[in-house]
Amino acid sequence: MADGATAIDGAATNHNLLTSSTPDKGRRARPGAQALRRWDSPAQAVAELSPHERTEAGTRGSLEVKDKAVERIAAAAVLQVPGVIAAGEATGTIATVLGRAYPRVDVHVAGRRARVHVDVVTAWPRSAAEVAAAVRAHVSDRLHALADLDVDAVDVAVAKVIRPTTPDRRRVQ
Repeated sequence: MADGATAIDGAATNHNLLTSSTPDKGRRARPGAQALRRWDSPAQAVAELSPHERTEAGTRGSLEVKDKAVERIAAAAVLQVPGVIAAGEATGTIATVLGRAYPRVDVHVAGRRARVHVDVVTAWPRSAAEVAAAVRAHVSDRLHALADLDVDAVDVAVAKVIRPTTPDRRRVQ
């Protein structure tokens, strides 16, 4: 918490977000509104909080990450792996519009556990086994870090291997 912290109803906030600690002149305060308190230091503000207010934020509530969000996190993680080809390069424009683009990700979440199936396209001459292992590790790490999920398995299928395209050379005529 920064210097000049302020609390409203016991919850600490940064006073820079608040413009005034008193109502404007000529305006009446809302009934039941509490006056803002100011402290000289963040330590002083924390010392005045109740034990309930001092608990970690993660212990006061819960986090629910929808399956679609988990799929998008996994798809973004797949594209960060070297050797994986993005959708536009692997399929035509029509396939991308129809939703048949790569990578294809299917996620099954049960509580805090997840199973992921990924179809990818790799570039020649990369090893399909090495790319699959890198995808497996990176997807598992990102889902654990971003969605707090324990990943049981990441199944990777290499659907295509694409040769890199070379620019057309002009021929001597």
